Amino acid sequence: MPKYSLTIAAFSIGVAIVFLSVIPLSLPPLNTNVLNTDKIAHFLAYSIFSTCLGLAFNLDWRLKRTRLMVILAVFSFGMVLELIQGYLILYRTFEVFDLLANSAGICAFVFSGKTIEKVVVKSGIFIN
Repeated sequence: MPKYSLTIAAFSIGVAIVFLSVIPLSLPPLNTNVLNTDKIAHFLAYSIFSTCLGLAFNLDWRLKRTRLMVILAVFSFGMVLELIQGYLILYRTFEVFDLLANSAGICAFVFSGKTIEKVVVKSGIFIN
């Protein structure tokens, strides 16, 4: 695998999240339930982003206290995107439930990050 492949993956996922957060999407209206496909997409995106960033910090950069850094960085990232959507982009809105779904994805990383890291290290796929 190329050097810093996990960093490249985390950066790419972050760029994709930003892109999907700011482009105008002409999707059919979703149901008004709190748990709809939009919130599931937020949960999955932020869970995968947090996991990739945590693995990049641990395995590519060999940083300490990576879990706390990932939590703060990814939550701040999501908060800034929501604020941009709410105040700078006319066709998007700030949604508290999006922040909650993002936070749930980050929590999924917190609870599964060590296990995923052990699997990745044991498989040796992304180890430089």
